[in-house]
Amino acid sequence: LSALEADPTWGCPSPPPQAHTISHKTSRISGVHRIIWTVDAGKLRNHERQAVSPSFELPLASLATSRLVIFPRPNTDGKGSASFKKSGGCGSVHLKCEASGGSVSFLVAISDGTTGFAKKPRGPVMHNFADHSTCGLPKDQEQWDFGKAVNQATQTFSVCLDILPCRQ
Repeated sequence: LSALEADPTWGCPSPPPQAHTISHKTSRISGVHRIIWTVDAGKLRNHERQAVSPSFELPLASLATSRLVIFPRPNTDGKGSASFKKSGGCGSVHLKCEASGGSVSFLVAISDGTTGFAKKPRGPVMHNFADHSTCGLPKDQEQWDFGKAVNQATQTFSVCLDILPCRQ
């Protein structure tokens, strides 16, 4: 159990969140901002080439409108365009920010939306949005098997973004 997961100020969502929703909590202990996007698992069975979260405010120097985007794993044979169905439910998570500047440090994890699911956060990633409006994990860490995080009861999975406090 990581120090972030042990933080009692997170609480548990109850009842289970609806698909295509964003929740945002801030830990009073660590100062970490946790954004959780609940995704309809049906997206993993179709031919879509991306899924985009509802917008949320990213705590940079000022609040900046942002979204999480998941992309399917590219086709290994290079033929046709990638889709979640072709990728077997595997793909990557990216953070897109509408601000033209500001730096962020973050971790990404996936979950079935329950407290019993063992999250394995990846990162941290440090990024300056003045360089590029979108960022993700390093290539050797970016691929997730979203299907392994599907909650069978709700037919959803969650993408968890932890924004780490800025260190001066």
